[in-house]
Amino acid sequence: MKQKHKLKRMKHHMSHDGAETSAEPEQEKNQQQEGRQDIPFQAEWEEMNAVPLYLDDQYVLRREIQYSLDYRYGSRRLGDIFQVFRRWAQETADHPLKPDGRRPQDLLFFDTETTGLNSGAGNMIYLLGGAWLSEDCVHVTQYFLPGPESEAAFYYHFLTEMEHSIHHLATYNGKAFDWPQVKTRHTFVRHEVPKLPEFGHFDLLHAARRLFKRVLPSCRLSVVEEEILGLHRENDTPGYLAPMLYFDYLKEQNPVFIKGVIGHNEQDVLSLISLYIELSERVLEGGTTPEETYEIGRWFEQMKEWNKASWCYHKAIRTSREWNAVYVYALALVLKKQKQMAEALPYLVSVWQNRGKHAADAAVELAKYMEHELKDAEKAFHYTEEAYTLSRNTDLRDDLEKRRRRLSGKIRPGKSFI
Repeated sequence: MKQKHKLKRMKHHMSHDGAETSAEPEQEKNQQQEGRQDIPFQAEWEEMNAVPLYLDDQYVLRREIQYSLDYRYGSRRLGDIFQVFRRWAQETADHPLKPDGRRPQDLLFFDTETTGLNSGAGNMIYLLGGAWLSEDCVHVTQYFLPGPESEAAFYYHFLTEMEHSIHHLATYNGKAFDWPQVKTRHTFVRHEVPKLPEFGHFDLLHAARRLFKRVLPSCRLSVVEEEILGLHRENDTPGYLAPMLYFDYLKEQNPVFIKGVIGHNEQDVLSLISLYIELSERVLEGGTTPEETYEIGRWFEQMKEWNKASWCYHKAIRTSREWNAVYVYALALVLKKQKQMAEALPYLVSVWQNRGKHAADAAVELAKYMEHELKDAEKAFHYTEEAYTLSRNTDLRDDLEKRRRRLSGKIRPGKSFI
């Protein structure tokens, strides 16, 4: 690499005073053209809509494909994301999938291909893929690393050109894998490339697990695509082959080895758009089944959105074919958190009387209410006895035994509970 250009770039990216002149980006762009070289199998790359980008004596390959907003990927039209964002804007409750004032154009649906599945420093990213939206189409932009020696150019062009869309990522396991890998590799070239941006992050794996883990054999993206999005890929390159195919490419430099992996990555990022639409629609509608509605309620409950959680639990109870203690008990607890114990009371009684799941827990809640709110030690003792009989939890029974001893001292001798 030409040391003069490298040192100038390092000075530019390490500067914190913001004093660079406006001419520097243009000068740097001109310098990138100086090291142009012949690209092995360039005609084959051009057939794949890929062009070389240079940085001194390094180069990477960038590929861009555009899709109409009317294009259907699985069960969803890609342009439906605009309607989803409008619906989120009308939702008053907070939620992890809520865009919070962002536009669809602010999202980058992002995925990587790597030389291995571990998170160590020896694992290299060789393909950065992103789908982003403009007002009239979806753009899929991919950056391919032709060899380890071009890593600075790889991250330089990705971070420079995608700066407009790295405001908020949407990934599938990206919080745990993809972006930590980017941060690790960026460390090695951080003085030669732009800084990593600050951004929000939708990790759709967590959302998929919450809604689908009880109904799908696995929450792998391929399974979710088939079972939820109605998408069946044809002639797809399996992900586990991607590292081996890249190493074959490094030996031969022929893109035929990697063409299937690039196509696989392209489909992955399109899937993320469809999946975000699907997940958002289900959350905004409050679920498509009682089980799903209950999980969405739990999600809102974790966000302390009590009204929305209560609405979901009411819907789960109303739409379930059979009475379900789990839904009823969840609703009772949310009502309690809202200081609506009078409304929660009949739900707790019904769970206790059913003598099934959560019956002991409901009896404990009733005992607490009788003792602390109604100051009725006799009834509190009665429900404590009931909870002790129903529970098989050793720790809970120990606590109940202490409660029994305390309450027995408050009860008038000879008092009947019948």
